[in-house]
Amino acid sequence: MIRQQLQDYFSEIDSKSEMVEEFSIGEKIGLILNVKQEKIQNQEEFADFLAFQFVPNYKNQETGWKTYFGPKIVWRNDNNEFIEFPSIQQVNQDMLLYWRNRVKNFNNPILIYRYANLVFDFEPVILNKNIDYELAQEIIDRGVDVCLNNLSDGLGCKFKLERCLKLALQINDNERLNKLKKVIFETEIKYAQDDKPGLWGYSFQWLVLDHGKNINLNEEEKSNIITNIENRLLRLSSVDNPDPWHIECAVKLLASYYSINKDEENLKRVLLNLENAFRHNEYSNSDGMLIGSYLEQLKGIYSDHASFEFAKQARDKIINELGNLGNCVKFNTHQISVETEIKQKDIDNFIVSIFGDSDSTPLNIVLGKIAVNFILRKGMVDEQLKDLSKNHPFSYLAGRVVNSEDGYPMAKFGSIEDDYDKHLLENFSRNLHFHAVFLRMIFDKLRKVYTPEIIIENILLSPVFRGDDRDYILKLLKHFWNQEYLAVSCISVPLIEDAVRNLSRMNGITYIKFNGQGGYDVLELDRLLRSGLIKETFQKLGEDTEYYFRALLTERIGWNLRNNIAHGINKKFFDNEDVANRLVHVLLCLALIRKNEEVSE
Repeated sequence: MIRQQLQDYFSEIDSKSEMVEEFSIGEKIGLILNVKQEKIQNQEEFADFLAFQFVPNYKNQETGWKTYFGPKIVWRNDNNEFIEFPSIQQVNQDMLLYWRNRVKNFNNPILIYRYANLVFDFEPVILNKNIDYELAQEIIDRGVDVCLNNLSDGLGCKFKLERCLKLALQINDNERLNKLKKVIFETEIKYAQDDKPGLWGYSFQWLVLDHGKNINLNEEEKSNIITNIENRLLRLSSVDNPDPWHIECAVKLLASYYSINKDEENLKRVLLNLENAFRHNEYSNSDGMLIGSYLEQLKGIYSDHASFEFAKQARDKIINELGNLGNCVKFNTHQISVETEIKQKDIDNFIVSIFGDSDSTPLNIVLGKIAVNFILRKGMVDEQLKDLSKNHPFSYLAGRVVNSEDGYPMAKFGSIEDDYDKHLLENFSRNLHFHAVFLRMIFDKLRKVYTPEIIIENILLSPVFRGDDRDYILKLLKHFWNQEYLAVSCISVPLIEDAVRNLSRMNGITYIKFNGQGGYDVLELDRLLRSGLIKETFQKLGEDTEYYFRALLTERIGWNLRNNIAHGINKKFFDNEDVANRLVHVLLCLALIRKNEEVSE
C-alpha cells in the first residue's frame, strides 16, 4: 500500500480534467517520496516513481533498448561502461502487473495513457509475450482524449498522436485510423502558428507522405491538408523579409508530394519560392559564409529532385556560383584568442631538455627529441575533447563546416554525438595550432646552433630518402634557414609523399594501382598512410604518428596540406611559418626510420 500523501496526489489528478505534464508528475512523486534523501522501500511506490522517469519516444539506439521508452540519464563509468537511470533491468513481472492495475483503476486519460504505454512497451521484451491489442486500443483512445480535451500542449499532443497513429497502423485498426486522421488534422489546426514549424506540417507528413497508402483519405480530406500547407507557404512568403527556414519546412513537404506525383510545374514553383526566400533574406545575405551555407543547402535540395531537368540545371548553376563565391562577396572572420602565461623559466627548461646544457646533446639525439616530442598524442586530445564537451555541451550540439578560401564548403559534420571522430580530428587540428609556438621556439634555436649542411647528413641516414633527394632536401633546409616558408612548403610535400611510398616499397607493400589504360598510377598519400605501415614502423608512437600525419597532410577537417597545395587551395596558408615548421617536423619524423631498427622514445 502506498503512503497516503501519494494516494491523495493521484486522486487529485484523477478527479480533475486539466492539463498536467507527465514529467511534472514524476517530479512531484519524487518530492513526496523524498527520493533525494531516502531509498524507496515500498515496491508499489517505486513502481509509480519509475513509471514517470522513463523518457517516451526515445531515439538514441546506442543507449536505448529498441523500445518506445528509454532512460532519462546515461553516462559512462571509469570502465567506459554505460550506466543508466531508469533502467529496463528495474522492471519486472510484478511491476508490470501493478501498472496494468493502474490502467484499470484510473479515470484520467493522461494517467491511463502513461501506464498503458509502459505495459504495452515493456511486456513483450521482459516477459517475451505477444503485444496486447486491447492495450494498444486503450492507448489510442486515451491519447485522442488527451488531445480533444486540451489536456496537453501542442507539442505534447503531436507526440501522443504520432504514437497513436503508429499503434493503429501496427494493429491494423481501421476504425481508429479513420478517427485519428480527423483528430490529427484538427489538432494541428488548433495549435499551429506560422513561426513555429514544429506545430504544423505533421498531418501532411504522416497522412499524405508517410502512410498515404495505408490511410484512406478521400479527395476532400487530402485537398484540405495540401491547401493548408500551400496557404501557410503563401503567408510565409508574402512578407518583406521572408524567413527561409520556416519556408523550407513547408517547401520540403510540398516538394516531396509534387515530385512523387510528377507534378513538375508545382515542384518548380515551390522550390523557386524557397530559393527566392534565401536570396532576399537580409540575414542570410549579410556575410559570405552565410551565403555559401544557403547555396550549399539549395544545391542539396535541387539535387534531391535532379531527375527533373529544371532542378538539375538549377543545381549546376548553384555549384558554379559556389565555386566563384570568393570573388563576389565578403567573408567576415572573427579571431578568437586565448592568453596563456608561459614563464621564461619553463621555456628555457624545455629548450635545455632538447638541446642539453650549453647545447651539448649530440645532433642525432636533438633531432630525435624534436621529432618525438612534437608528435601530438591522440589519446591526450581525446581526453581533452571529452572534458570540453562535458563542461561546454552546447558548443558541441551544432555541426561544423570547413570552408575553402573561396567560401565553398569542403567538409561538414554534425554534433559530437553524431560525428565524434570528426570532432576529435578538428580538436586535434586545433591543438596543432596551439603547440605551434613551442615548435617555433625549438626551430629558432636549431637554426642558431646548426647549419643545413650538418642537418642533411642526419636526415639522409633514413632509407626512405633516396640519394638524389640530397639536392632537394638541402635546398629545402636553406630556404627554411632563410625563413622562406612558401618555398619550404612547396618542396616538402612531394618529398614527404615520396618518402612514404619508399617506405611501402621497402616493406613489400604495393604503392601503385592499375589505371585502366594499360599502366599504373601511384596510390594516394592518404591510402598509404591508412595502410598500417606507419603505425607498425613507429611502434609505440605508431597510432599517434599515423593520426598526426593524416591530420596534417590529407584530412579535410585537418590541415590537409598535401591536397590543398596539390590543388592550389588556400594558397596563402603555405607562406606561413607554422605550416613550414610542421612539414619540416614530418621530415624529421621520417628521418628517424632505420632498417631493421626499432624507433623508441
